[in-house]
Amino acid sequence: MTARIAVIGCGWWSTYAHLPALAERSDAQIAAVADTDPERLAAAAKAFGVPAAFTDTARMLDEVEPDGVVIAVPHAAHHPVARLALEHGAHVLLEKPMTIEPAHARELVALARDRGAELLIDYPWHYNPHVLALRDTIANGTIGPVEHVSVLYASTVRELYRGDPEPYRQVFGYTVNAPDSRTYSDPALAGGGQGQTQVTHAAALLLWLTGLRPRGIAAFRADFELDVDLADSIAIRFDGGAIGTMSSTGAVLPVHEEIARLEIFGRDGHVLLDVNAGTAAVHHGEGLTELPRLPAVERNPEHAPVHNLVDLALGRGRNGSPAEIGLGAVQFVAAMYRSARESTIVDPTRL
Repeated sequence: MTARIAVIGCGWWSTYAHLPALAERSDAQIAAVADTDPERLAAAAKAFGVPAAFTDTARMLDEVEPDGVVIAVPHAAHHPVARLALEHGAHVLLEKPMTIEPAHARELVALARDRGAELLIDYPWHYNPHVLALRDTIANGTIGPVEHVSVLYASTVRELYRGDPEPYRQVFGYTVNAPDSRTYSDPALAGGGQGQTQVTHAAALLLWLTGLRPRGIAAFRADFELDVDLADSIAIRFDGGAIGTMSSTGAVLPVHEEIARLEIFGRDGHVLLDVNAGTAAVHHGEGLTELPRLPAVERNPEHAPVHNLVDLALGRGRNGSPAEIGLGAVQFVAAMYRSARESTIVDPTRL
């Protein structure tokens, strides 16, 4: 049996990660590609040998009737395109952030449930072996109830927010298509900067790892010379009494390693996770358990979400990055922006 997967959006990440991941699978066929830009579309279709290429997404879905769809379009288009794909009965892997508006994310969760379709959000860290192991460790009570969390995510994206992807060509590897200059820099398309592009990763990982539910967010943002936020600093209050902080910046220079660290403290111990370094440790009542250092390819398993989509389309496995977590991340980021704008504490569950 072969899963017929269509890809909507043929920009940088789609041609760097999603299409190559599909090409790895002998049990998957790239049934079609779609993009509103004819040049970008033609380049992707040629690079991956896809004969069915469309500039009209609705027509593609009508004619191809794919089993699954990968959606990698600008943030502002996530909701309408995902809704269309779900209405056509396809399983969907949707790029992060799931949507910009929480109401749109809730609508997609409900629609997927009603149609019996799997809706995954593209969060590769959820497939990191350390994350999966620590998630079980926290869930089984090894460190007791979580009381405090600290998260830092520092990444290399400042020039994308400036609208200039060229300085990152060597680092990011624009193998087929480079990012459009507006994708990350135009607030109308991106919905924001570091919050929509990177805090969404950190928030989703925190929610997935701990099962915590944020109930109060107080945030500051700093745009500096940009039209979108470069740095965000957030204090968080959770159901059950836990508190924590999250900070994120896109200012890491391309010659340096990005940083993604989580520290989670419970009543009976704590866990430390350094995603980019590939290290993790559990500090508990009986001492210290260090997990084996991960090879680089397993730290940010970029192809894993696509493989998960293919498996689900073939009736195998479980959703490793469910839409409910995507909704939680959308609410988190929306609360962060509102708090920074209004100088108040915001409950994300009310958005």
